[in-house]
Amino acid sequence: MRKLGFFVAIPIVGALMGVTPAMAQPAPNVTAFCDAALNADKASNKVFGAAKPKQKDVQALDAALTQVQSAAPPELAATVQEAVDASRNAAQAGKDPGEDAACQRNLNAINEYRYNSCGYQTAEVTGLEYEFQGLPKTVKPGPLAVKFTDTGAELHELSAFRLKTKDSVKKVLRLSNKEQAKKTENAGGGFVLPGDSNFLIVDLSKPGRYGVACFLPVGSTSAQAAEQKSHEHGGTPHWKKGMFATITSQNA
Repeated sequence: MRKLGFFVAIPIVGALMGVTPAMAQPAPNVTAFCDAALNADKASNKVFGAAKPKQKDVQALDAALTQVQSAAPPELAATVQEAVDASRNAAQAGKDPGEDAACQRNLNAINEYRYNSCGYQTAEVTGLEYEFQGLPKTVKPGPLAVKFTDTGAELHELSAFRLKTKDSVKKVLRLSNKEQAKKTENAGGGFVLPGDSNFLIVDLSKPGRYGVACFLPVGSTSAQAAEQKSHEHGGTPHWKKGMFATITSQNA
């Protein structure tokens, strides 16, 4: 549930819930790119969210990335090309493209463009020790573009997943990775460094309940510290300190 995507109703109600309603429809050429990017998100989540992705899913990702390249607006073409190349290489090597700093910067630039130009619902969310602030409780089905800012002293992540069970988010988080995989579907996300902001697109297109959690370990003041304090080394994930939430995707 921690892998990155390719690039994560009434106005008054939306404002109260912390969600900005979708903007006016973008121009047709921008819409083609936004739609292609969403398809790439879904394909990426299948590949990078699986311990051993199926070959057909890797092939589907390759096709989705080709569509993104073809539809990229001129001002993003070079950035998209670099991100696509990195994603393809990562898929072939069985790695997460978000682990590459240059790729992460490119993905963030692409997601910032999508946040501002694609007409998605948007939300500004803050991560700190140990909670999410500004995270909406209810959204309309569709993509949610998030500007995720870390105001804490530690790294934080926003990892979203669809619940395929009636169990609570807390109960699912307590399960083993194998059991979690049976009861959840990756919806995208990403991490952010202290004092910084990242743009994420999460896929909440299927009506139902979604979980959001931070899996980074307590004391993660740097990427190195996060690795040293990881769960495999006995670290305590942020969600165990209460850094998790539920979002309901439903039609108005």
